[in-house]
Amino acid sequence: MAERRREGALLTTAAQIVVRIRAERELSMSSLAVLAGVPTSTISRIESGQVEPTLGMIRRIALGAGYHLHLQYYDLFSGKLEDHVVGARSAERPGTAGGA
Repeated sequence: MAERRREGALLTTAAQIVVRIRAERELSMSSLAVLAGVPTSTISRIESGQVEPTLGMIRRIALGAGYHLHLQYYDLFSGKLEDHVVGARSAERPGTAGGA
């Protein structure tokens, strides 16, 4: 990882995203795994770069920790920068006030 993390910097790898989620929520790997409903080994393998998870897995981990994903990508055909919000916790867990 040649890119240095700065406050507000874009995260470009799955490992960076999962590490940031854990740090911000002050979670252990096993705590995040329980919240996301995945094995602890999955969190470990993602963070170490041994596996590149699917977008669905990153979403599941983010939602488990109380985040939603906001994707920004460049459409090569239209030449536009596109935004897409992927899921919200309140939609995933009915009955939670304010999505928390």
